[in-house]
Amino acid sequence: MTDTTDASGRSGGIPIVYRPGIAQHAADSGNGQAASRSPKASEVTAAAIVHHIVEAGLRVGDRLPSEADMLAHYNVSRETLREALRLLEVQGLISIKRGPGGGPLVEPLNAKYLARTATLYFRLSGATYDELFDTWETIEPPLAARVARLRDRRLKARAFAPFLDYRPEEHERDEVFRDLNNFHAVIAALSGNRVLTLLTQAVTHIATDHVVEKIDPIEESDHMLHSHRDIAEAIIAGHSKRAATLMQQHIAAVTHSYRERWPERMSKPIEWY
Repeated sequence: MTDTTDASGRSGGIPIVYRPGIAQHAADSGNGQAASRSPKASEVTAAAIVHHIVEAGLRVGDRLPSEADMLAHYNVSRETLREALRLLEVQGLISIKRGPGGGPLVEPLNAKYLARTATLYFRLSGATYDELFDTWETIEPPLAARVARLRDRRLKARAFAPFLDYRPEEHERDEVFRDLNNFHAVIAALSGNRVLTLLTQAVTHIATDHVVEKIDPIEESDHMLHSHRDIAEAIIAGHSKRAATLMQQHIAAVTHSYRERWPERMSKPIEWY
């Protein structure tokens, strides 16, 4: 079981000044007080391409039809088609191979892109890292309990096997950080709910890429690995209440560790990365 994400994000975002009134304007728009615009031709085309990917059962690495074929099929201009492909590329859904024999290829779902889009909305709303960690602590303990209630103990044992005897001294710093992050991705994936999986992975991505990454994973690995082992063992054994409690304590400990080092950061707005 592998994460649909990676942990390669780095800090250094572009600050956006929060203007009071944006959040209220967004709420008003949602209540129908502001007319919504019609989708652009490129957006309609992008949606049609996604529909084709799903309906055709295309897999990661599969190539989309040629530009000529798509122009004829979607009956749009070359400019509109290329803008549609750029929209999908920015979201990480496709990659575009340049040169002869190139073209758009299907990429794996990566919640990191969902996280990046979410940070834009969080930044404009004025949401803080305190609120982010509160959200993390709210959604992941029940998720751990949900996974613990799965009856297939062998499935859980296989999924968590890499975390039961993990030796950080055998890995590079970036590998340790990635592997620690993937523990949470495994829990999300095992939940069986794809909406919960992507939302949880997006939240944990922001928390780890923006905040937890600043904590040296080698220095913290003993505590984190011990917590992960305890949580994994509770999940495998089917102890849902214990799994939820241990996860809550784990996230609280990570939050406390960060607050001790950089207390001023937690009250600041989430950056758009």
